[in-house]
Amino acid sequence: MTATASPVRPGWSRSAGLRVETEAHGALRALALGDIVVNLFVANALEGGPANLALRRHHGDTTAATVLLGPRSPTRWQADPQAGRLDGIGQWDTLRYRVALRLAADAPAWFWHLQVENTGREPVRIDAMAWQDLALTTDAALRLNEYYVSQYIDHTPLVHPQRGVVLAARQNQPVGARHPWCLVGSLNRSVAYATDALQVYGRAARAGAPPPCLAEGLPSQRLQHEHAMAALQDAPCELAPGAVVDLGWFGRVVADHPAATSEADLALVDETLALPEARTPVWGDLAGAEPAAPNLFSASPLLASLPLFDAMLDARFGTARRHVERDDLGCVLSFFHGPDAHVVLRDKELAVLRPHGQILRTGTHREPDERALTSTVWMGGVFHSMLTQGHVSINRCLSTVRSYLGLFRSHGLRVFVEGEGGGWQLLDQPSAFEMRPDVCTWIYRHAAGEIEVASRAHSDPHALDLDIRFVSGAAARCLVVLHVALDGDDGRSPARPQARLEDGAALIAPAPGSPLAQRFPQGHLRLEPGAGTTIEQLGGDELLFLDGQPRETAWLALRIAPAPSVRLTLRGRFVIDGPDVPAAAAADAARLGPLRELGVPAASPHDQRLAALADLMPWLEQNALVHYLAPRGLEQFSGGGWGTRDVSQGPVELLLAQGRHEAVRTLLLRVMKAQQPDGDWPQWFMFFERDAAIRAGDSHGDIVFWPLLALGQYLIASGDATVLDEPVPFHRARRPIRPAAAPSLWAHVLRALALIRRRTIAGTALPAYGHGDWNDALQPADPALREKLCSAWTATLHHQTLTTLARGLRGIGRGRAAIRLEREAEAVRRDFARLLIADGVLAGYARFDGSGEAQRIELLLHPRDRTTGVRYSLLAMIHAILENLFDPDQMREHLRLIA
Repeated sequence: MTATASPVRPGWSRSAGLRVETEAHGALRALALGDIVVNLFVANALEGGPANLALRRHHGDTTAATVLLGPRSPTRWQADPQAGRLDGIGQWDTLRYRVALRLAADAPAWFWHLQVENTGREPVRIDAMAWQDLALTTDAALRLNEYYVSQYIDHTPLVHPQRGVVLAARQNQPVGARHPWCLVGSLNRSVAYATDALQVYGRAARAGAPPPCLAEGLPSQRLQHEHAMAALQDAPCELAPGAVVDLGWFGRVVADHPAATSEADLALVDETLALPEARTPVWGDLAGAEPAAPNLFSASPLLASLPLFDAMLDARFGTARRHVERDDLGCVLSFFHGPDAHVVLRDKELAVLRPHGQILRTGTHREPDERALTSTVWMGGVFHSMLTQGHVSINRCLSTVRSYLGLFRSHGLRVFVEGEGGGWQLLDQPSAFEMRPDVCTWIYRHAAGEIEVASRAHSDPHALDLDIRFVSGAAARCLVVLHVALDGDDGRSPARPQARLEDGAALIAPAPGSPLAQRFPQGHLRLEPGAGTTIEQLGGDELLFLDGQPRETAWLALRIAPAPSVRLTLRGRFVIDGPDVPAAAAADAARLGPLRELGVPAASPHDQRLAALADLMPWLEQNALVHYLAPRGLEQFSGGGWGTRDVSQGPVELLLAQGRHEAVRTLLLRVMKAQQPDGDWPQWFMFFERDAAIRAGDSHGDIVFWPLLALGQYLIASGDATVLDEPVPFHRARRPIRPAAAPSLWAHVLRALALIRRRTIAGTALPAYGHGDWNDALQPADPALREKLCSAWTATLHHQTLTTLARGLRGIGRGRAAIRLEREAEAVRRDFARLLIADGVLAGYARFDGSGEAQRIELLLHPRDRTTGVRYSLLAMIHAILENLFDPDQMREHLRLIA
C-alpha cells in the first residue's frame, strides 16, 4: 500500500485575509488570519472537532438537541471553494433547516447562517447554540500545547443593546509584538454563554455521553481554563406550523489588540453586522448536497463496561489492598496492591478532571539510549499514543491525545472488537485500570464476558507489546486502528501512510521527503504479530468508513483474526545502531527499597505515612527517569531535551543515591559537551548527537552554576579524579572538533568559573541577575536590571556551588584549586550578610545603583509582599515547609540549625 494524492478539502480565503478549511462533513478544520490561527483544535475526517452548531427543541420539561456539523449530524453538505461558500441542508424531527458559512470580503469576519422551518402540525419552541474553540496564536505555538495557549486567553463578556451577550477573547501571550483578539456574537440575541469547552462538553464526553449543555443550557459564567471557547446560546423562539426563522452568529478577528477588552469594543459589533455577508444569504439549490459518510468512530457504540465489586476485586487482585479509596456509597474507587501496582476503577476516572495515564519507557538503562521507545497510554482505551523512538518529540510515530475531555477518540492506537451480531464496538472506558511502572492493564467486564488488554514496555530488545485476551466469552475479531504521525505534523497530513505487509508483519514508513524520512531514510515502525495472532488485512481508512471508500487520511487499520489471545509487538526501526548502554542486572536492582527497610519501628507514629511514601517511591522513580531519559509529560506534547538546570538537579541526585556513579559521569560529559565557548550553557539543549544543533539561544543567570554543583557532588561521592582529564569539546554548531584536540573537562570548569567572576555586581562578590533565576516568571523587562539586580536565591546557589566543588576537589587531591574557591565562597557569604539582609530579614532581591562608596542598594521583597504584607525570606519559606512536617519543638531546633 503506497501513498496516493488526497482529495482537496473545502477551503478558501477572502480578500480580507481570513482563511477557512472544513472537512467534508462541515466541521471546521482551520480558521486563520494570516499566521494567526483562530481555532484551538483541528477537526478530522472521522470525528469533526469541538466547534459546532446545535439546534434544540423544547417540550415541557424536556429538551432534545442535535448538532449540525460533523459526521454525527443529519446535515448534507455542498461546498464551492471558488465562490467561498459552504452550504448544508437537513431534516431533524419536524424541523427542516439550512446552514451556511460565509466569509466577509472586506473584513476578517465569518458568519454562520441558520434557517429553520417547522414542517410539523404543531407549534414548536426552539433555540440554537454556537461553539467556537479559540487559540489566537500561531500554529507552531498552538501545537506545542493547547492547554498552555488557552491559559493566556482573556475572556470578556460584553452586552450589546440588540444582540445581547457577545464574547471578546484576547491572547495575552504576545505573538511577536501582537495580541490577537476575537469577537463572537449572535445575529439575533444571545442570552447565555460559556468560555471553556469544559462548560460545554463537561466530563461526560469522556464516558461517551452528549454535552450536558444540550439539556441544561450554558452557565453564563466566565471560566479561564484550558479549552478556550466562545459558546453562545440564543433566546428561544416559537415556531408555528410552516413558520421560518433566520438565526446565525458572527465572528471577527483583529490581528493586534494592544489594549484590554472594554465597552468601546462593542462598536465593532455594529461594524461587523453592517457587512453584506451578515444578511441572510440567498439559499440556492442544494440538490447535490451529500450526507456525511458514517465511520466506526461516529457510528459504532462504545463497549459498555460493567463495574467490579469487592468480591470480584478480591478474586483478581487479592484481599491485601492498601490505601483503598471509596465513594460516599462505599464503592471502591482506587487502591494499591502488590509491590508497585495502582488500580483505578471506572467511577473515579469519570469523577476527576485529569484522566489517568502513564508514560511507558523501554529499557532499564540509566544512561541515554536513542534506541529506547516511549509511549503515552490513557485509561480511556488509548493503548499507545505519541509513540516515539529516540527523540521523544521529533521521532513521533503515533499521534498525541490532545484533550483530556474526550473530544477526540481517534488519536493514538485504539481497538474495536466485533460483537456477536457482527457490529464493531470501541474499547473505551474499562471497568478497571491497573498501572505498574512498565505495564498497564485494562479490564473490560461486559455483558458477554471479560476482555483484558495490556500494554507493556520491554527492554532487551526495545519493544512495546499490545496484548488482547478474551478472559471469558467468545473470542472476537479485533480491529486495531492507528492514527499515524510519522510526517512531523502529529497526524494532520492528508496523505495516506505508507504501509505494507512483510513476512506477516506490518511495516509503516514516513512519506518520502518528510522530516522523519530525511532523518532516517530506511526507518519505519514495525508491528509484529505474536504466536497465534494473524493479521487478516492491513488497510487505510477504507476499513473505518462504512461505505468502504478511502478518504486518504492518516489512519491505518489492522484486522486481526479471532483468537483467545492476540499480541502485537511494536518495534522502532528508525534508530537501529547505537553505542551499547550498560543495563541493570535486574530492573528491581535500581529501585529504592521500601522505606520500612530503614528500620522504622512498627509502632512509630510515622509508620503509616512512611508506608504511603514507600508505595509512592516506584512511581517517583519512574517519573524521574522519564523526565531524565525521555523528557516529556502526559500533557506536555513536546520535549526531548534537557534543561541544564533540571538535569543537573534531580537526575544527578537520584543516580548518586542509587550509587550509579558511571551514569552520573556520562551525564556530566554530555552536559559539558553542550557548554558554549564563552563558558555558559543554554537554558536547554538536545542530548542526542544528531540533534545537538537544536538548543536555546540564551539562559538565566543561575544556569552556569548547576553543572559545576553537579560535578562537585559527583567528585565527593565517587572520588573519580580522572573525569577532570576527560577530553570534551565545547559546543560548536558547524565546526566539529577532533576528540584528540578537545580540551579537558577541567578546562570547561575554568571557563565557567571565569564567566561567573565576570558576572558579579560591580564592587561585590554577588552574582548579577542576568536573564533571571529559578523563577521563570520573573525575567527582567528592563535589560539594565540584568546587571544591577541580584537574587538572594542565586547568591545562595553561588555559595553552595563554590563550597561543594571545593570539597570535591580537595577529596581528589586538588587542594590548590579548592583554596581559591573557598576564598571566593567566603567573599560571597560576607557580601550576602552585609548587603542582602536588613533588620534580620533576608531580601528576595537587591537592586544596586552606582559603585564603590557611592553604591546605593534597594532591597526588594518578593512581589507577593506588596499585595499581602507578608515578608518573603528564605527562612520564612523553610518555616512553612517544616511546619507541616514536625512538631513545634522539632521545628524550632531545625530553624536554629539552619540559621
